[in-house]
Amino acid sequence: MPHKIFEIDEILRVIVWHTKATSEATTVSLACCCKSFEEPALSLLWARKPFYNLAALFPSILTRAPTEEEWKRFRRYASWIRVLFVGSPRCATQELALLDLIASRSTQQAVFPNLRDLTWYGEPSSLTYLPSFVSSILTDLRVHTATVWETHLPGEYAPLEFVIDSTISPSNLRSLRLDIPLKENPSPELKQAVADLILRCGSTLTNFEARFEIPESAILHLMSLPNLAAWGAAQPAPMELVSSPLRPAVPFTQISYLSLHTTTPLSWLSFIGTLAAEKSPVPHTPTLTFSNLTNFHMVAPRGLECLSSCTFLLTDSDISLLATALPHLEWVHLGTPCPFNTCRTTFRSLHTLSTRCPRLKHLRIHINTTTLVQDIESIFEDSQQMETQEESPGPRIGGRNCQLRLPFVHFLPLQANIGVGDLEVVVKGLFDISATVDSVTVPDWNSRLWAKISEGVRALHAQNLDTGYPTRLN
Repeated sequence: MPHKIFEIDEILRVIVWHTKATSEATTVSLACCCKSFEEPALSLLWARKPFYNLAALFPSILTRAPTEEEWKRFRRYASWIRVLFVGSPRCATQELALLDLIASRSTQQAVFPNLRDLTWYGEPSSLTYLPSFVSSILTDLRVHTATVWETHLPGEYAPLEFVIDSTISPSNLRSLRLDIPLKENPSPELKQAVADLILRCGSTLTNFEARFEIPESAILHLMSLPNLAAWGAAQPAPMELVSSPLRPAVPFTQISYLSLHTTTPLSWLSFIGTLAAEKSPVPHTPTLTFSNLTNFHMVAPRGLECLSSCTFLLTDSDISLLATALPHLEWVHLGTPCPFNTCRTTFRSLHTLSTRCPRLKHLRIHINTTTLVQDIESIFEDSQQMETQEESPGPRIGGRNCQLRLPFVHFLPLQANIGVGDLEVVVKGLFDISATVDSVTVPDWNSRLWAKISEGVRALHAQNLDTGYPTRLN
């Protein structure tokens, strides 16, 4: 009999899962129509919720204190929550009143006993409520703080320091992301608490991102973690760790996502290139360092983007080093293209990335379009000369296995007097590297030029699908 009960329960959960995917209203109706369905239906329905849904359970919380029956009902729903998003309010709303209530009751009993994944977004002052949500079973914590003021009050980050230092279990932690603006300059105590936590983490940690500097000892430990798949840093490149006798022979073996917020991109490229170029300790086998890296972001810290002039520091040569070091890239974000047209990267960077990273699908990069037409003609003239010297028979079939999307490229200025022939060169140049341009709808002269380019590239791709052969730039 217990075996049959177990089977029935599993069947109910499967039915509930499919109805939940169809409609939450259907799931609620299912829970109401049969007592046997209530627990599996509601527990799935409430497994992932934003905090404001919880506040709706207390419609009169602003005018009177909740009754014990209301609190009991709330705790039942809260016990089902596994994933929670808390966006802290800035005024005395139902959410703020509920935060106060939870803080006063959490000293007596765990309010969210099964919470595993928590995203917290708000001003630093909202962190005072954070300890009421975090327990040792938490596996994923993301904290995003932002403030309209230039500085924060002393002690506002103390609750975050407390949960990191005393509550989170490093043996359970899978993901930790701390998005704290650099201008807020987290206290040395918080930085040390984060470093100590990282040093206690092991193979369960797969994701770590911090928007502030952490000690080199913590980075050295991250380099050795066998399952670390995502790393986000906001500090100078730790070049001295390359030759450290304490670092693993093959670091960052599982990294697939690397996000760098830095004002010194060249040193980071040197760090990545040096590690990626190292010989494998095993003879006749390639090194595994960064071999799984497919998603790469390297941008200026918040507030230092191109606002009144271009601040992009990389050159075509730097992009060439990046493409050589990381040939398996699929997503690259090096800053949103800006209209100032003074950057030092040209169409050559697009060509380099498209040819050396055949899996690349998505690229954001600054491009100087001052000599765009001449750059395209020069690059493909060189390519054709090389093919002639090598006596390559027949049309060259591109080595790429996917199209390369260039979002926001229409922000780049084109000369107002660019001719039809020049537009054709740009279209064929982008097509030859399998690039596509987003559709442009903004009604200004520059956007209309890019709209024509976008239409032309799409037409060539459609023609290529019909014929099976690419149209080369002549």
